[in-house]
Amino acid sequence: MEPKRRDGRRGSVKTKFGITKLFVIALTFLVIIVGCSPAPKASESSQPPASSGNASGNTSGGAVDLNSLDWSKLDDPALKNEEINLLVVDTEGDLTKLLQKFSDETGIKLKVSATDYNSLFNKITTAALSNSSEFDLIEMDTIWAGQFLAGNLVEDLTNVVPADVQSGFTQSSLSSVKYNDKLAAMPYFSSTKHFYWNMKMLKDAGYDAPPKTWTEFREMSKKLTKGGKYASGWSWKQAESLNCDFVGMVYSFGGSFFKQDGTLEVNSEGAVKALQYMTDLIRNDKTIDPASLQWTEDDVSNAFRAGKIAMMSNWEGQFPDVNDPSKSQIVDQADVGLLPGEGSVVSASVTGSEGIAIMKSSKHKLASLAFLKWMASKSFQEPNFTERGTYPVLQSLYEDPKVKEADKTQTIDKIMAQFEYGQNRPNGPGYVEWADILSAEVFKALAGNKSPKQALDDAASKIDQAIKKAQ
Repeated sequence: MEPKRRDGRRGSVKTKFGITKLFVIALTFLVIIVGCSPAPKASESSQPPASSGNASGNTSGGAVDLNSLDWSKLDDPALKNEEINLLVVDTEGDLTKLLQKFSDETGIKLKVSATDYNSLFNKITTAALSNSSEFDLIEMDTIWAGQFLAGNLVEDLTNVVPADVQSGFTQSSLSSVKYNDKLAAMPYFSSTKHFYWNMKMLKDAGYDAPPKTWTEFREMSKKLTKGGKYASGWSWKQAESLNCDFVGMVYSFGGSFFKQDGTLEVNSEGAVKALQYMTDLIRNDKTIDPASLQWTEDDVSNAFRAGKIAMMSNWEGQFPDVNDPSKSQIVDQADVGLLPGEGSVVSASVTGSEGIAIMKSSKHKLASLAFLKWMASKSFQEPNFTERGTYPVLQSLYEDPKVKEADKTQTIDKIMAQFEYGQNRPNGPGYVEWADILSAEVFKALAGNKSPKQALDDAASKIDQAIKKAQ
């Protein structure tokens, strides 16, 4: 069983995020009034997480505080009288059905408020701006972590979730719910982009293995591009999908999006190298299908299954469709593995994992914390894969017999390997507003309208102006 791509995406967002300008401005205002900075400061770090036997909260004895965040009180019988409300994306109803196991196992009543992804952010911010306690728990995309923490919308779980619990998560899932070394949510599922290739096309070109570096990728691409077919295709439409690929490429070339002092830097040397490489592939080498400048991930997947491109970067969920004769012309020809790296970097990929956060306005925080503990455990993570195909956040489950048996495509080990090289988009406060600036400037370089350096310098200037304007 393979992961479903919810609302046409897994880990990426729609072109315009499904977010109105009003809500972005309002949430930015919340960030300003709590005095946060627009980018993480390297000098700031949270205290070490609590141990599993002594988490923060009410430890004075007597009646338990049902609105506390105390890991040691999660088995208190008083919780059986609690009712909590979870806002989560579920357009098919299968997740809601699975989540009812929580109530069956704990006695805590769970109400699931199901929505679609494009409505999620607006519903969260509407509740926050009105100080409503309607939702106790909310699904949080990785790009919202900084905004939600700095805006005081969600609880900081850094010193609440024990260190030994956090250490059991995949790197991709844990990093995606962090901002400035603070834990904004509990990991919900694991997701990154992966490297897919057509074994037959590579073999016909004289290659028995996929490229391990981007230098090898470029050289191989020249031999793979022939007869109307291209070496690769990419989701480089001017949209968030372009930012996703750019982020992975920047980290592959040893770059980052932050200076040593924690301030945002989109035009670092590594970023310029990455964009120059991307531009060279599509404009100079011409080994990338030119339609990539109009493609989303689904378009890339379609081209790959049609045998029009030999290699691609894409989210989970490509199998079993690539081996379905009714959907694919490359049955039994595809494989998946690590995206290439460069130099000392083995691999790097953008993370698309998400988390579940506790709203600051919740009146039932202890019961909500009990849900997070259950949600991040085998009780939920195992059936969420075996029944729904969503990849677990627990490293241990990748060796679990039931999980292995449910993986009919026999790719789970290869998928898991990439999770250890996941990298976040720069998810600081305001990302959802200025991400459009970044994708627009990166696109201009790919389209040949600006040099990579000029495009990123312009992006840096415009983003800096946007941040200052918000302040």
